[in-house]
Amino acid sequence: MKRVFFIVSIALLASPIGGAVFAETLEEAWEIGLQADHLLKAAGQNTSARQAEFAAAKGRRLPIVNIGAGYSILDNEPTSLAGTDQLVTADDRSLSYQAMVSVPLYTHFQVSSLINAAMANLQAGKFTEQATRHKVKLKIAEAYVAVLLGIRQTEVASSQEQSLAAHAADVKNLHDEGMVPVNDLLAAKVALANAQQLTLQMQNRLDIAESAYNRLLSRPLGYEVQLDTIPPFFPETDLPVLSENAIDSRPELKALAEQIQALQWQAKSAKAASGPQVMLKSGYDYHENSHQLHEGAWQAMLMASWDIFDGNTAKNKGLALLAQSRSVAEQRRELETLILLEVRQAWLDMEESRKRINVTKETLEQAEENLQVTRNRYKEGIGTNTEVFDAESLRTVNYASYDKASNDAVLAVIRLRYAAGSL
Repeated sequence: MKRVFFIVSIALLASPIGGAVFAETLEEAWEIGLQADHLLKAAGQNTSARQAEFAAAKGRRLPIVNIGAGYSILDNEPTSLAGTDQLVTADDRSLSYQAMVSVPLYTHFQVSSLINAAMANLQAGKFTEQATRHKVKLKIAEAYVAVLLGIRQTEVASSQEQSLAAHAADVKNLHDEGMVPVNDLLAAKVALANAQQLTLQMQNRLDIAESAYNRLLSRPLGYEVQLDTIPPFFPETDLPVLSENAIDSRPELKALAEQIQALQWQAKSAKAASGPQVMLKSGYDYHENSHQLHEGAWQAMLMASWDIFDGNTAKNKGLALLAQSRSVAEQRRELETLILLEVRQAWLDMEESRKRINVTKETLEQAEENLQVTRNRYKEGIGTNTEVFDAESLRTVNYASYDKASNDAVLAVIRLRYAAGSL
């Protein structure tokens, strides 16, 4: 049994068999998941939409070419009176067409402001897409670590079941020899049955974790999962530096900053709508008329307009957009505080898991030795069945605590990287 316990201990602390050859790494999972995630694809489409809006805004500076044609049918020929005479001025059926080019010469910064607003919106979309990418990576990492923890928990439950099965066999042999009462045998069987139930529960949780992981990678939910273990790694970090980097790097904050700029540019464009506008319009106009000497004519017009008073419509639209920009600015300040809290929480979780690993790792061998000594005492008739169960429970809890601490450490580092904007 000592050899069995030693093998189980090594299995719990080592990587899964074959993991180095066939196991999927977290980086590979990220690569697959980022290509398959629907939210990230939706964010990419949103960025494409903003790219088209930016191109449309720039197009407002370009000339507009318009071509039109028509055919008119009147019930009478248009006629005018010249004294007592009647003069036909147009045909009752006529063809007309025109080709016009119009170019905005001056828009009181309305068009340029719209272009700047569209550019800021495009940048905000790109930062939002980047933030979505980071969130998807975090979700995949959490699912990945959940599977690793499920594997460890299943192994611990299985080792407990094997240990109690061996103990139940020893108790049966002792009972058959008349050395222990039947109560010990019944208690050993009940403990073994409970351990078997725990193994089934852990296996079910593992299956659920694997299904959730496969969903994120757009795989069949029952796809066989083999993952590479992630050893705990604690980077040298400084909390104030991490907090400062998070404020400078988080794409969510950058997206909100660009949204603020976009709203301010939109406000300027809205106010400019009531300002002076100058446009050059030129083209060819043809109207079929047998009573007219020149049916077609080239023309050019320099047009200027200025809404002296529009009921303060443009002004109030600009004020509304400025108010929205101030609202987004407040949201950004609120998000800054939440990000600072997120960084601090992830850093504290990492430090806590580091200490938990050090504490639990030291007691693993002691728990194994305690169980072995307790079982030997029971076989020699100087220990009780309850002491064996307690020692087995202590060993199981200790392994579970160590595995949980190790996986919490891995996840804490990943969450810290996410919070600091470096995932």
